[in-house]
Amino acid sequence: MSGPEDDEGGGAVVEPVYYGTTSGLTALDRARRGNAGSVRVLVAGSDGGRAAELARAIGYTVTVVDAGALADENSARHYHVGLIDAVNLGPAAADALEVFLNATPPTPAIVVDGSGDETRARVWLESGADDHLAREALGGSVLRRAIEAAVARSRARELRRRLEHADRLAAIGTLAAGVAHEVNNPAAYVLMNLKTCREHVADLRRSLEAGDDQPCDASTMFDEMQEMLEDNVRGVERIVDIVHALRSYARSDPDEIDQVDVAAVCRDAFDLVGNQLRHRARLALDLAPVPPIAADARKLSQVVINLLVNAADAIPRGDSRHHEIRMRCFERGGRVELSVSDTGVGVPPAHRDRIFEPFFTTKPRGEGSGLGLAIVRDIVERFGGKLAVESEVGKGSTFIVVFPVDNRAATRRTPAPQPRSSTRARVLIVDDEIALTSALRRQLRGHHEVTVINDGAAGLAAILRQDFDVILCDVMMPGTDGLAVLEALRKSRPDLVHKVVLMTAGVFADPIRERVAALGGQLLDKPVPLETLLAMIESVRSRRRRSTTNVDAAVPTAIE
Repeated sequence: MSGPEDDEGGGAVVEPVYYGTTSGLTALDRARRGNAGSVRVLVAGSDGGRAAELARAIGYTVTVVDAGALADENSARHYHVGLIDAVNLGPAAADALEVFLNATPPTPAIVVDGSGDETRARVWLESGADDHLAREALGGSVLRRAIEAAVARSRARELRRRLEHADRLAAIGTLAAGVAHEVNNPAAYVLMNLKTCREHVADLRRSLEAGDDQPCDASTMFDEMQEMLEDNVRGVERIVDIVHALRSYARSDPDEIDQVDVAAVCRDAFDLVGNQLRHRARLALDLAPVPPIAADARKLSQVVINLLVNAADAIPRGDSRHHEIRMRCFERGGRVELSVSDTGVGVPPAHRDRIFEPFFTTKPRGEGSGLGLAIVRDIVERFGGKLAVESEVGKGSTFIVVFPVDNRAATRRTPAPQPRSSTRARVLIVDDEIALTSALRRQLRGHHEVTVINDGAAGLAAILRQDFDVILCDVMMPGTDGLAVLEALRKSRPDLVHKVVLMTAGVFADPIRERVAALGGQLLDKPVPLETLLAMIESVRSRRRRSTTNVDAAVPTAIE
């Protein structure tokens, strides 16, 4: 927030640094060396007002658009900063701020208002604006400093996001052995059970073909196969849960604030690291039901995993029976508390004030970056929480995290499930994995009419030639992949885009998610449970029914 000043003094208040674009600082450096046009400024407002005039006078490259065209312009070209002429836009200024904040990556936004009222300024800043400037006090140097500060904060936020992501990927590397163990165990018995089932089927077939009066003990075999198949389902579901947890943990999206069950996050994190921890200590979980908090589940999982790994690192190797790591979660005084305690070496008093500093570590060179606890504290505080430590040398440490309860939880309602249509939909599955498409066909054929094509180009041709209600298409295919199918439809048959649901098995799929969202498509993570798949099919069909009257009957039937 900038107060009144002349064109030469003062400057914009620098808010705490967080994240955003990656090229803004380079552009500002070029501007300082005489190439001010390197800085691209997007102004929301029909004429841009005084802010646009001053930005042009500084030499920045300025584009002015009205509120209706802002989203398209901001997504079509990367801008280093956005200016919102709140006087010109009126109530639409808040919508303009949402456009900048929801961009990928978010565009740092400065609001130029007709008033220097501190309450109004605070509202804008709390809504996500990088700065608030009063128009009557606006000068060239004020605007320049505000833009430079906004771009610097944006860059810092981006670097912090990358650092957190790198920390999560490093943790995945640390946990690889434990995760492999958790996957290999169910994979081993699933494979053995399947081979035994295959042998039983072969024995039954031979008995039937031979017409034996005393065939093999079919009843016992069927009972065994039923038991083995049930074990296999549980084993594969276990593997799927682990992969899903890793995929969610590894994603590098900006914060996605939602209601989060802290106890559930603790259980999932424990599933990922539990096997590794057992080699260091006995494990104890005390997770009481707690009300939800407002946070990002992935980032909260990062907090829990870092604290658990930190606890394990504090315990000497080779004496797991005499040591314990305990994780507790409970509600107290309208707050949710999470604690991780260990019986390790403890933290010396001289180090307690420094353990949350970036790059401070007591581990030997090469064994620790000193970033884990600093990142933990940053994430906790970002979600309104507090982090503290209690420790005694030789007896262990307890790290305590306290979050406020999400009081909005009581007002939120889970949407009612959509009723299923009684008619069978025409579903096209496009995927180069033949075994997968065969399995999908078997699952869906009892509910819908299913067509399977194992080639992207042939699938696209079929979509343009035939009328399907829903199209399930794999993202990664040789030749014409799912994104190419979606892009082709958006160009030639935009009326069909809403029918396409892309499916991905990729763990690191952030760029794919962003591209699918930009194209207006939908994305599901494999493997897709049958109920989820049926619900998605019904959702696509219901959207089509609502929009039927708006679809132009005369549409092209081929890609031009």
